[in-house]
Amino acid sequence: MSGPRGKNVPIMGALLSLGIAAGALTLSKDLRYSAYTCIGRNKTKIILRSLGLLALLASFKNFPFVWHYRIFRAFVYQIYIQRHPWQPRHLFAPMITSSWNSLFDCDYNFHKSNSTYFADLDIARAHLVAALVRVGIRRLNRGDEEGLPQDTKTRVGSYNVALGGVACMFQREVEPMAQFEVYTRVLSWDRKWIYIVSHMVRAGKIKPEGYIMQPWRKGEKNCAAGLKQEEEDLSKFIYASSISRYVVKKGRITINPEIVLERSRLLPPKPAGVELPPRSESTADSPPSSDTPVGEESRTQISGPEQVAATLTSKFGSNGTTSSEPVDSWSWDEMEKERLRGLKLASHFDALSGLSSELRAGEVLGRFSDWI
Repeated sequence: MSGPRGKNVPIMGALLSLGIAAGALTLSKDLRYSAYTCIGRNKTKIILRSLGLLALLASFKNFPFVWHYRIFRAFVYQIYIQRHPWQPRHLFAPMITSSWNSLFDCDYNFHKSNSTYFADLDIARAHLVAALVRVGIRRLNRGDEEGLPQDTKTRVGSYNVALGGVACMFQREVEPMAQFEVYTRVLSWDRKWIYIVSHMVRAGKIKPEGYIMQPWRKGEKNCAAGLKQEEEDLSKFIYASSISRYVVKKGRITINPEIVLERSRLLPPKPAGVELPPRSESTADSPPSSDTPVGEESRTQISGPEQVAATLTSKFGSNGTTSSEPVDSWSWDEMEKERLRGLKLASHFDALSGLSSELRAGEVLGRFSDWI
């Protein structure tokens, strides 16, 4: 057996063997007595403790509160520590995070369990979204509200970001202890949502040409022909693909993402007469919404987000200052072309909001417990 799957087999076998040996020694008095006789009581205890420690280290990402640490570390790093500016021409560039498939992440088939994908995707999105809106949210919370409706300015509360939905498509299984990378980037936005796309890929299989926020890292300078061939077949490295949507709120008022991106200095100069983008699913006769600021053209009823993923308050770090680097050549038309291209895909995901009307409350098949 060759390839990534074959390389993981010795690791899987060793860990399983250690686990079985530790369990057998712990549970069986006869085996413990034999071990005490052969190698001594103290050495046996040391071996058992070492095996237990190895098993814990192999799955420490599943310990209580470790997910919370990973999330808050992402926020703190991107808000307070990350200093390199994000230029408009790199708005759609991906950000990479890395992790591995621990033993406790595996299901009964010894593949990464479906539910655990979302925990790792949370970390990847936390890094990207914190970096994406850190400057804009800070400026808004500190009073840079020019152009916003008066009722938005006077509304009590701070501006924050919330997660409004996630979908994930599984493409290949992830073997135990396999390392992977998550490429996360902005896909598009409309009047309410910022759409984020993530791809979980095999670690080390995709070689970036450069690192925008980390210029000290060396990129891979591939020849043009070889790079083109690799780009045409990147899907073979993908474990799973995910799309999510975020909303910016002040209380119950929804803030147009374009306003936040503009405050974050991530948009090129806007031509005169260009209006804010409409909701992707809005129609001409949509009813008005009390959640939408006065003056916005969208009148689609807005529902609250399903889950709060992050709240970025007014006390941000000092790294949101104006960049001294020159403005790049990325034009508004180029940005808008890419936004509309991604919005075609995002609109299909947005249509899933209609699933709430599919709940049926008549006769049911039964009521069952997952415990007893």
